[in-house]
Amino acid sequence: MPAPVRKKRFRLAHKDHDATSRLFAMAFGRYFQRVCRLQRELSQGDIDLAIIAGAAGIVVTDALMRDATQRRDFADIRTIVGERQRGCNALSLAEATGLPRETVRRKMKQLVEMGILVRRGTRDYVWQPGVLQSPPYQRLFEELSAETLRLLNTCLEDGIYDVDPPA
Repeated sequence: MPAPVRKKRFRLAHKDHDATSRLFAMAFGRYFQRVCRLQRELSQGDIDLAIIAGAAGIVVTDALMRDATQRRDFADIRTIVGERQRGCNALSLAEATGLPRETVRRKMKQLVEMGILVRRGTRDYVWQPGVLQSPPYQRLFEELSAETLRLLNTCLEDGIYDVDPPA
């Protein structure tokens, strides 16, 4: 079977970084604050808990998302990944986040108690299948998408980025 042909798409490009750097700093700062607030709301006000949960989500699905077929199969967040997740542990998440391993271990235990992570075996944790499809996470992703779109549109409107046509 031939490899799928990737459509050439428009891309964003810096117009003049130096001339718009403060505008970018302000736009990104607003975006970052909004994203942190949204993440904290689902993490009992604990931003480290949100960081660790997010890192776990990336680690357990990263291999899937690098495979073109599985990437297509699981592109829709409504599709439950389930048993195809690769397990993670406190050491891998400590390395991914830069947080101390003991802090990560305690937070992972808390995430298990919250029903977000599930332990499959010794030092083998994955996201609880179906958690991302729950209403709180669906709302989170909708709001994160809206915030990201707001950031990109602000960057386009303020002349921070420009759109380059397909090559």
